[in-house]
Amino acid sequence: MPDKTAARGGRIRAWLPAPGAPRALALSTFVGQTGSGLFLPVSALFFTRSVGLAPSQVGLGLAIAGLIGLSAAVPMGRIADRFGPRGTYAVTLLGQAVATASFTLVHSLWAFVVVSTVAALAERGGSAARGAVIGGVGTGEARVRLRALLKSVTNAGLSIGAALAALALAADSRSAYLTVVFVNAATYVCAAVPLLRVPPVEAAGSGRTAPARRAVLRNRPYTLVTALCGITSIHYDVLSLALPLWIAGHSNAPKWSISAVIMANTVLVVLLQVPFSRGTGDRAAAAAAVRRSGWVLWAGWAVIACAAFAGSPALAFALLVAGMVLHTAGELWHSAGSYGLSYELAPAGSHGEYQGFFSLGRGATAALAPLVVTTVCLAEGPDWRPVTGWLLLGLVVAAAAAAVPSATRWAEHADTDRHADAPDRTSVRLPVQESA
Repeated sequence: MPDKTAARGGRIRAWLPAPGAPRALALSTFVGQTGSGLFLPVSALFFTRSVGLAPSQVGLGLAIAGLIGLSAAVPMGRIADRFGPRGTYAVTLLGQAVATASFTLVHSLWAFVVVSTVAALAERGGSAARGAVIGGVGTGEARVRLRALLKSVTNAGLSIGAALAALALAADSRSAYLTVVFVNAATYVCAAVPLLRVPPVEAAGSGRTAPARRAVLRNRPYTLVTALCGITSIHYDVLSLALPLWIAGHSNAPKWSISAVIMANTVLVVLLQVPFSRGTGDRAAAAAAVRRSGWVLWAGWAVIACAAFAGSPALAFALLVAGMVLHTAGELWHSAGSYGLSYELAPAGSHGEYQGFFSLGRGATAALAPLVVTTVCLAEGPDWRPVTGWLLLGLVVAAAAAAVPSATRWAEHADTDRHADAPDRTSVRLPVQESA
């Protein structure tokens, strides 16, 4: 019995983050994402019914804020490298708290744009700084495993928050919505507290030891990897936008299938992101994982598309579940591989800037994805037209993912060339170090 108990305890500990910084980051992530999951399902109704904005105004304001936030990703990452990512991350969390609470004072479009922009800047800056914190906590396999674990924690927090949001949606009153807003703001403050247990990452500083300004913009191999991984990341938008509309308008599956398949995705990501990330701390393995994800996503979308031709609701639902399992496997491999590449191809001391830049790939795709998926995967006319669109989108994603290993090898060669000059500079400093 003791052996079985010890073995069970070992399995449980294997699922938990390591004590210290990893566990503190996991707690911070869980608290913050639970608040986000609470607010997201309520936000549209709060802005329209309580604040009094038209849906078009909400869309315009969020679009403006999102674009400004994207443009600030690299500069905010640079700030994190310059002044230290842990402190920068904490400040951005407090900024998100203030911006979120300020939504309760909004009663006009332009006030909404200003507050949304502040929130977007804080969110983008926090994402870059958080990436730099993770980059400083571990290296290689341990770093990718931590990032994967934090993604699982993120999904768990969002799910719990979304479930709690049902209470506010059922009440459908201004007081209920205000409660959600203030609770969300409080979670950002609480998420900053565990960062006190994270050792500070050494700032890049200034002067001759500081990374070159806008170095990431001149790193063409990294830019290409960012773009290819960004294209492949359209699977997030397929899940959130194309799939629900496809099930509702192009299949015989019952409407509750939408919640069922999305919940299946969430549960699988929570349980499997860490196992799927094993080995992706190596550049070649990470690139291979991204390449594999493209073909698996294409296969999953092909199965989902076939649900349009299923005559019975049971068969349509079975095809959707099978397609979602493949889609989720592709998502897990893509996430693991892109996490590994984003860190392993970035120079030490510049993780904030490089993580901020890498997020632009996903950000640009997210901005264009609604137009792409609705035009391609939800085309009007006979069912064969959107089915062809699903297959075409899958091939584009598979082709982009297949190019990642070649882009990674280019980045490795460029990295080798950059380090070829290092001995000359080191030889100049060695006598100084020896005489000290």
